[in-house]
Amino acid sequence: MGEITGGTLLARALRAEGVTLAFGLPSPEVDPLLAALDAVGIRLVPVRHEAAGVHMAEGLYKTTGTIAAVLGNPGPGSANLVPGVLTALHEGVPVLVLSAQHRMGVVYPTPPSTFQGQDQLDLFRPVVKWGGPIFEWGRIPEVVRLACREMWNGRPGPVHLEVPANVLAAVGDEALAPVRPPATSRAGGPQASDAQLAEATRMLTEARRPVVVAGSGVDRGAANDALLEIVDLLGCPVLTTTAGRSTVRSDHPCFVSAIGPAADQVRREADVLLVAGSRLGNLDLPFDGHWGDPAGQQLIQIDVDPRHLGVTRPLALGIVSDVRPALQGIAARLRTADRPAYDAALLARYRSLDQQATMAMAAPVLAWQGPGVHPAHAIGVVGAVFGSDAVYTVDGGNTALWAHALLPPTRPRSYHSILELGMLGTGIPSAIGAKLGAPERTVVCVTGDGAAGFNVMELQTAAREGVDVTVVVLAEGAWTMEEPAELAAYGRTFGTAHGDVRWDLVATGLGCHASYVDRLEDLEPALREARSTPGPALVCVRTDHDANLAVPPEALARFFEVYAGPAPG
Repeated sequence: MGEITGGTLLARALRAEGVTLAFGLPSPEVDPLLAALDAVGIRLVPVRHEAAGVHMAEGLYKTTGTIAAVLGNPGPGSANLVPGVLTALHEGVPVLVLSAQHRMGVVYPTPPSTFQGQDQLDLFRPVVKWGGPIFEWGRIPEVVRLACREMWNGRPGPVHLEVPANVLAAVGDEALAPVRPPATSRAGGPQASDAQLAEATRMLTEARRPVVVAGSGVDRGAANDALLEIVDLLGCPVLTTTAGRSTVRSDHPCFVSAIGPAADQVRREADVLLVAGSRLGNLDLPFDGHWGDPAGQQLIQIDVDPRHLGVTRPLALGIVSDVRPALQGIAARLRTADRPAYDAALLARYRSLDQQATMAMAAPVLAWQGPGVHPAHAIGVVGAVFGSDAVYTVDGGNTALWAHALLPPTRPRSYHSILELGMLGTGIPSAIGAKLGAPERTVVCVTGDGAAGFNVMELQTAAREGVDVTVVVLAEGAWTMEEPAELAAYGRTFGTAHGDVRWDLVATGLGCHASYVDRLEDLEPALREARSTPGPALVCVRTDHDANLAVPPEALARFFEVYAGPAPG
């Protein structure tokens, strides 16, 4: 045993919590930590903007379930983290936020003379689950444990640690501050009781028209197999929430698309709904017109966070539990329970109605002849080239709607988008984080040109770090999603045109392979070349503005209900 710096002690504490990646930038205040990372097996990935580093941590977690640390230097460096951290809070992404700080004696409180001085504890307090300072060398392992316990408590989320420069530079006897494994300071998540599992099973076996609804929590909790076993045992329809797209493959024989007349009919006619890992937020349109009269339905809702239960629909049974053991417990009971067979003709009717609605929405897209490239056609080619085994990170307005509808069914934890907060610019850095965490996977970012502009500089990070991702930018030079409302209300648009950008030339300048496509027949060869070329690649697709504007009215109408509330009648 010997004397070590606070930077080394912090690095060991982070590694004990499973951190292998840190995203951030160097500075004198944080250098004692950076100097210690290699020795404990943590890789520093320097970024071009700190918020993008948080989005990288988000892509890492959503793909692999592992966490990263993000670094903010004093003043502006820490302030730059805030948009990414706020996104992580809304998305339920656990991340360790580390803000460096000047000398404690000139920061708390901060006089006007302090260079880059600010109260960073107050800055982060509204956007994290928990935050606190480390003011003594010997408390570094303890406070890291406190933070990580809060990070994983209930719904995961970001936590903040402020570590001043003098604490990181301080030296002490490592024997006086032992680093312990996480299991010594926290228990597992909440578990459903036997009585709750028995009651849920009784309700499902007595139901004539049960329905299962899967949220993103099923994906994050690795509960996909347990959920599908329940669906198979009941033989009932299964829907995913908007955020839960990759929890159930759309080619499953019981799957019904969550948006459309078929799903509305499924929910309205259901007598028991089992909702797992979802808050049933506004994007899932939990209005009676889409879900039916709650007086005639029983809702079973399973979530790790009690605040998510019964928010938008009244409960018959609320279960606070990690979703995987709860679903496994229900499945085990259903295997031996007497249960009526779900009406196969009814399921066939739902699926037929779903297919008819899908074809009706697809008809204008299929009939479109150009000139130019339709975004839906482009995304179809992307899906054909990269297939169902890729990780997709989706970003943008209408681009995200087309991608949600047209990219192929994916594996669990393989379709990522920002839905609750709607933050643009997450796609490129999220793809980088996903690839760093799962280097064996093919990772593709599909983004609109508006969204791409936020963090396109991170392609230089990908080039420098040798991160093999493909970015597809659908570019037509406008904030298209904003135009319908402006045109309807005012007959003109305000600030929606942002001009044509040759994103391929930008990517080339940042050290990436790149190509430009303005004809659909050239897209597949360009994508295959991007996929086979080592390192990051970008394909800029010049899409047609009017085609992108023509999102199927059904989908667009549902989206605007989020803002305006339930449609009349």
